[in-house]
Amino acid sequence: MKNILFGVIAVLVICIGILFYQVQGLKKAISGEETGTEKASENNSKKPVIINTASGKLPDAKIAYINIDSLNENYLFISDYVKVLKNKRIALETQMQSMTAKFQEDYQSAQQSAQAGLLPAAEMENKKRDLERQQKELENKQIQMDKLAVDMQEKNEQLQRDVKSFLTENYEGKYDFIMAYSNAVPTILLANPKLEITHHVLDALNENYKNSKSAKK
Repeated sequence: MKNILFGVIAVLVICIGILFYQVQGLKKAISGEETGTEKASENNSKKPVIINTASGKLPDAKIAYINIDSLNENYLFISDYVKVLKNKRIALETQMQSMTAKFQEDYQSAQQSAQAGLLPAAEMENKKRDLERQQKELENKQIQMDKLAVDMQEKNEQLQRDVKSFLTENYEGKYDFIMAYSNAVPTILLANPKLEITHHVLDALNENYKNSKSAKK
């Protein structure tokens, strides 16, 4: 369930990575154009001079990254809601297995009785209504299972909003890019540990989460 938490973040990371490399490529291209123009001017002064209209070199980007694996394992918000949703899922699955087994047993019994003609019509009608009731209850349980998936999606969206809001409030202006690093989704193959801010972000997120829980009590 945790791998799902940052599926959307992983996609955003890939997009940011592509943008970053495009910027760096543009920077090199501009530099290459300037060098080529100088050489052409020296070799043949009669050729028209190519004027570069760029205002100057692109600034170096300030980059940091967050280890998503650590965030998944240690962010209390994730631990709490995953535990709650997991317990609900296990309870529903257990109930559905028991209800399905009983439905199948009662259905087979009613079918055998109908084929043998052992029960009067009124009693067979009662069995039919009971089977319809059981089927309806199973359908309701399935609806609850589907709602768990919706709850998970909502929690994922809340997580993304909270993390993005925190990073904007605390790191905007300090970094041009804050990347996401994960062994499960290796969009970054090599990272300098000095650029990692996971622990700082994680400590602050957990502190904010604990304060919000205390305020709700």
